[in-house]
Amino acid sequence: MQKVILPFVSGFLAALFFREATIALLHAAGVVDFAGYSTAPFLPLGIPEFIANALWSSVFGILMAWLLRVAPERSAPWVGALVFGGIVLTAAGVFVVDPVRGIWPSGNLLPRLAVGFVANAMWGWGALVFMRAFMAEGDRR
Repeated sequence: MQKVILPFVSGFLAALFFREATIALLHAAGVVDFAGYSTAPFLPLGIPEFIANALWSSVFGILMAWLLRVAPERSAPWVGALVFGGIVLTAAGVFVVDPVRGIWPSGNLLPRLAVGFVANAMWGWGALVFMRAFMAEGDRR
């Protein structure tokens, strides 16, 4: 269970409680124009964007747990989780998911990449928080 289901659930919850909350806080601070928890339809599926992002994040939660070797008997890779979330999720969103949806990277990408890095780094940290929280009490470090 700790190899697939736990990272899947952790990635989903981290997207809702960390990534989307970070975007909402950046919006409240006036840094970004778009708010978190977007209910706009995610094309081509038609589900709300924040649910689609959480589902994608679930898959990346499994990948992160495998690459960083998250396990109860090992110490938590906190910096690796921040870097994984910030770089991998941002790159996948900008260069894979958006072009599939018909949104091509163009113009000045720095503001978009910076906001994506911050929000997705918080996702990586949050996913690791949930993974460690769900592990057995006696097995954590």
